[in-house]
Amino acid sequence: MFNKSKKTLLAVVISSSLLCIGYFGHDLIFSQNVSAKPESETAPGHLKNVGASQLDEIIDKGYIRVGMTGDYKPFTYLNPETNEYEGYDVDAAKELGKELGVKVEFVATTWPTMIKDLKADKFDVAVGGVTRNTARQKSAYVSKGYLSFGKVPLIRKEDKDKYLTIEDINKPSVRIGVNPGGTNEEFVRKNLNKANVTVVKNNLDIPHLVAAGTYDVMITDTVEAMLYAKADIRLHAALTDKPFTNSEKGYMIPRGDFIYASYLEMWMEEMKLQGKFDALYKKWME
Repeated sequence: MFNKSKKTLLAVVISSSLLCIGYFGHDLIFSQNVSAKPESETAPGHLKNVGASQLDEIIDKGYIRVGMTGDYKPFTYLNPETNEYEGYDVDAAKELGKELGVKVEFVATTWPTMIKDLKADKFDVAVGGVTRNTARQKSAYVSKGYLSFGKVPLIRKEDKDKYLTIEDINKPSVRIGVNPGGTNEEFVRKNLNKANVTVVKNNLDIPHLVAAGTYDVMITDTVEAMLYAKADIRLHAALTDKPFTNSEKGYMIPRGDFIYASYLEMWMEEMKLQGKFDALYKKWME
């Protein structure tokens, strides 16, 4: 009887010890993980401390500010008679506002100050024939392209066989009119440094000055050159089938906002898929 009681007591002690060990062991293991974050929060791609996107701010405000120069047909033109912007990218910006469910406010900027104004939060997106390039991408985010083009000479029709190469134009006797601060001036400074170059503040004035004989050449994009040649029988858009460069137009927003950039580019893809960019091309460029 004594031996049986002793065995029973020993079994109870061993069981209690095992339970205590299990409890404290579990408690020790559990306490080591009390401050650990769930696996889903540390997994690759998890967004931590995400701030408000500019996209959210635009929607909350109820309007999007669109910066443009108003001097670059057929993309953007500030009509002095109506004091309203018109053009391919003006209509595109209105489509963007419609998709966002917000109003569109156009903000005046210039080519030399466009990136500075964007960084100063004067507008939410820059549109109006903005050329995609790595220089701009250093300071802002330039979207995927929506239209291909190249730099060509706009000249008088009587000179259509005279200015066919860089060498033909890059001479001290050739007078070039160019607008400041954009890719036109950049191309001229880089490739036509021997020519007689004059910077003309208003881009809209240059085609008329070429037609009148004040300048011999305007270096601009294929679409703009073709537009002015179509509007003025004195002018000729040279080399449009084989331009000096190959580039694309895009839209520019502040860098570092993945959510905003993703929305912008999906909207552009939808514009292409639904044929809306094609419709704008036919309206403004054909």
